[in-house]
Amino acid sequence: FILPYCSIFKIYFILFFRHLLLILTSHIALLKPLHRRQYRDWKIINVCVLVPFFSSMIAKVPSEKILRAGKILRNTILSRAPHMIRDRKYHLKTYRQCCVGTELVDWMMQQSTCVHSRSQAVGMWQVLLEEGVLNHVDQEHHFQDKYLFYRFLDDEHEDAPLPTEEEKKECDEELQDTMLLLSQIGPDAHMRMILRKPPGQRSVDDLEIIYEELLHIKALSHLSTTVKRELAGVLIFESHPKAGTVLFNQGEEGTSWYIILKGSVNVVIYGKGVVCTLHEGDDFGKLALVNDAPRAASIVLREDNCHFLRVDKEDFNRILRDVEANTVRLKEHDQDVLVLEKIPAGNRVSNQGSSQPQHKYIVMSGTPEKILEHFLETMRLEATLNEATGA
Repeated sequence: FILPYCSIFKIYFILFFRHLLLILTSHIALLKPLHRRQYRDWKIINVCVLVPFFSSMIAKVPSEKILRAGKILRNTILSRAPHMIRDRKYHLKTYRQCCVGTELVDWMMQQSTCVHSRSQAVGMWQVLLEEGVLNHVDQEHHFQDKYLFYRFLDDEHEDAPLPTEEEKKECDEELQDTMLLLSQIGPDAHMRMILRKPPGQRSVDDLEIIYEELLHIKALSHLSTTVKRELAGVLIFESHPKAGTVLFNQGEEGTSWYIILKGSVNVVIYGKGVVCTLHEGDDFGKLALVNDAPRAASIVLREDNCHFLRVDKEDFNRILRDVEANTVRLKEHDQDVLVLEKIPAGNRVSNQGSSQPQHKYIVMSGTPEKILEHFLETMRLEATLNEATGA
């Protein structure tokens, strides 16, 4: 029983000192006057100031499944393609026992029929990087299909053992299950990687992947294709590791709109306590932006490791404010059962001098029963109006 605990302790020890070193390096860079900061200083600051990415790295300890997946992949590479993990030189500097991103993608695509594209393979390697089982040698990059160096966690220390023949056999047997696991969770990791990029650095392919994800989020189901594509360019990923974290307090100025990607939150009102709980796919924070009013409630994380999409006020006002101001929602049991958008109908004057309604309502989403009910009521009103104008 002693050896497994020693191994886990060693991994945690390496993770702790690796992040401690990065924190100290960033402090040194921040202490330099602006005119003396070099390109490398700015890159270190960029890594450490991007709070969602850096905080998730620090807060997260690799799960048992992902630790095992990393070990299986490393041992299989050492067994089948040992030349991939070796010391490499770049700009007169030697990087110990590392792999190249493009080679890792090539290798993964050759190992299993469940890997259909290079972008899928990138997402699978990103799973390991998010958990700290695979790392960029200078802690400066997400996983990329480029000539960049990455190192397995087991190779962080110089005395990393080579797999025994028995371990190689075990890893061969478990490889396909490992590939299947990573292929299932890889798309979410790939999406988080894209969303962590500053909006201005997202490629056309990145925007298309985000847009496809937005099609499945119920809080956005009533929005047009144009609006969803605009949102793909401005959405920001935000994550919080601990339950009980307060996202914002009642009475504060509204600065962002949130959509829950993972986890749940409690809506708390002073004097009433928790009034409801919101889950994956729900949104909150919109009312304060539409009405330019203080927050009507506080939002508190109900569980650990919650992920959100965030739209900041300036982008919300530019893309969504008019849409939301003209949106009518019919709710039952706190759920939207019919969402209508108000649009100009044009003014046509009847023979009697009265005008037609200035606006009409089109259905954006809803339950089949409520959509049918609205359709029949609209037909009835139009028939009545036509009779009146024709009289």
